[in-house]
Amino acid sequence: MPALQDQASGHNGRGAFGRRALEPLGRLFALPLILGSLIMAGPARAGDIALLESLGFSEAGDVFAFQQSGVEDGSGFPYAEIFFLDLKSDRFLEPSPIRVRLNQDGALVGDAVAEARAAAADLLTRTMPDKRNGHVVLDNPPTDLSSDGKAARFVARPVLPPIDEPVELRLETFPLEGPEICQDIGRPVMGYRIVKLALEPGQKASVLHEDTAIPTSRGCPLDYAIRQVRVYEKPGGGFAAVAIIAVQSHGFEGPDIRYIANPVPMPATP
Repeated sequence: MPALQDQASGHNGRGAFGRRALEPLGRLFALPLILGSLIMAGPARAGDIALLESLGFSEAGDVFAFQQSGVEDGSGFPYAEIFFLDLKSDRFLEPSPIRVRLNQDGALVGDAVAEARAAAADLLTRTMPDKRNGHVVLDNPPTDLSSDGKAARFVARPVLPPIDEPVELRLETFPLEGPEICQDIGRPVMGYRIVKLALEPGQKASVLHEDTAIPTSRGCPLDYAIRQVRVYEKPGGGFAAVAIIAVQSHGFEGPDIRYIANPVPMPATP
C-alpha cells in the first residue's frame, strides 16, 4: 500500500493523471477489507423479535385474539402462534395457544402462518365471525428508545380534547424462580405485575396481573415492557381493552421477544 500511495502522489512524474489512474485499483484493494470489517462487526445481539399482529376482538368484546410469528433464534425455523384470550376470565380459549413450527429447510414464515391460521379457523369463526379491530391507543415498539415500557397513560378514544377518563398502568418486574432450563443462564429470571393506578379521589389501585410462577412456555424471561394497548368500543356501551406485554427472554443468539396479553378494565362510557 505505501507504493501505491507514492505513485498516486505523483512521484512517478504522472501527477494528477497517475492518481486518477490508480484510484479504481485502490478501491478494489480496499473493498475486501471493508466487507471483512462489516462481517466481523456484525450484530452482537441477533435474537428473535416476533412480529406482532392483532386478529381483533369479538363483537361482544369478550374475546381478543393475536398472532406472533418469525424465524426462531438458533434453529432458523419459521414459527407462528395464535392466542385467543377470554377477557372475562383472563384465560386462553381452547385449543389455543395454537403453535406451529416448520422444522424443515426452506420453509417460510408465511407457510407457518398459513398453517396456524388453518388450525385456528374454526375457533376464529366461532368466537368472532364478524371481528372488530378496535384501535391502538398506545404503541411502544422495540425501536422506540424514548420509553422503557414500564408505564402507560391513555384514554379510550382518539377525541380531542379527551372526553374519556384516563387510565394509567405501571409494569413492575421482580425476581422469580424459573424453569429448570434457566438455572445456568447467568442472569436472574424475572416475573411481572401490572398495576392500574388510582387517579381520582375515592379510587383504589388494582393489580391486574401478578406472576406467581413462570410457565415453561415463557422460556427464561429477563425483562418485560408494555408493548401495546388496544381498545374496542362495545356496541352496547363500554370498552374492552388489552395490554400486550413484550417478554424479553434469554435466547440462543441474543435476547428474544414474544408477547402475552392481559385484560384491562376500563371506565364506563361517559
